[in-house]
Amino acid sequence: MTYKIILPDKTEMKFEDKNGAMKSAKENATRQNKVISVHMEKGGEWVQIALVYPNGFIQEGTGGFGFFKNLPVGRRR
Repeated sequence: MTYKIILPDKTEMKFEDKNGAMKSAKENATRQNKVISVHMEKGGEWVQIALVYPNGFIQEGTGGFGFFKNLPVGRRR
């Protein structure tokens, strides 16, 4: 599988393994003090799998990239 990170200046860096992509994203996020997104190639399309924050926090997605997707909509009466 192919992974890539997208830097704030729209530069893309490609990797062959997930650990290398996450490590590079973490280093760039702390150095540039910006949020970096990590994408994975799936069926010819790029799917966002994680966000890496400058403080070192890594938020990995779950399909729709967030748990709000599965919550019920509407008010209880």
